[in-house]
Amino acid sequence: MTGSAQKTNSFKWQPNAKLLVFSLLMMPLLLSLGFWQLERGDEKQQIVDHHAHNQQLPPVISPEQLASGEDHQYRLAWIRGTVDNQRVIILDNRVKNGRPGYEILQPVTVSGLSEKLLINRGWIEASLDRELLPEIPTIADNVQLRGYLYHALKGGYRLDDGIRKVQQWPSRVGWITLERAEELFGESFLPYQLRLDQDSPGALKTGWTTVAVQPEKHVGYAVQWFAMAFTLLIMTIIANSNVVSWIRKKHQ
Repeated sequence: MTGSAQKTNSFKWQPNAKLLVFSLLMMPLLLSLGFWQLERGDEKQQIVDHHAHNQQLPPVISPEQLASGEDHQYRLAWIRGTVDNQRVIILDNRVKNGRPGYEILQPVTVSGLSEKLLINRGWIEASLDRELLPEIPTIADNVQLRGYLYHALKGGYRLDDGIRKVQQWPSRVGWITLERAEELFGESFLPYQLRLDQDSPGALKTGWTTVAVQPEKHVGYAVQWFAMAFTLLIMTIIANSNVVSWIRKKHQ
């Protein structure tokens, strides 16, 4: 084989500066998105595992347990108390099955505790007229409420609804945390809210979700980002070399 033939059959880089710059910018982005989705999947899996574990524990049934400071996140609870039917939080922008609505939250006085317990009764449909608030059924005094305890997780984006002090009850707000409940009601609250079960007295439409996106979906999204990064790598090699003709000649 002559020297010129060997040169023709050899692998060569033929760099295109613009394509290389584009690839160098996009590759770290695609890889970082893939690893970010894996991290999100791991976070969601921890939440799902936490939920499954605490749901298997015996229900919290006494005020002492409720105020013990233990990890009660997602734990079932049967709490007897008196619901404040006069002061009601209407949590805005809660969509269920594609329909606009609200979640209804109220404070409960638990016998033997100075702190109030915030209950989330679930979802109620909103009127097309934004000026009309929903009619909320009252709850009888000294009732046993059943559900699970929940503390809002960190993160998420909150729009400022402009409400600093309640002027009139019920009050429609854009977001709620236990810290904000203490500000709006002017009282101390236990560190969890009680999300009512569907068969509990006072429950509206419940059906709570543990996580909006399952861990498996995040893994699937990560695979897609990594596949795009791999595809970009192959296309970059093809566009900046004679790899296609070199492979063809190698198999002739």
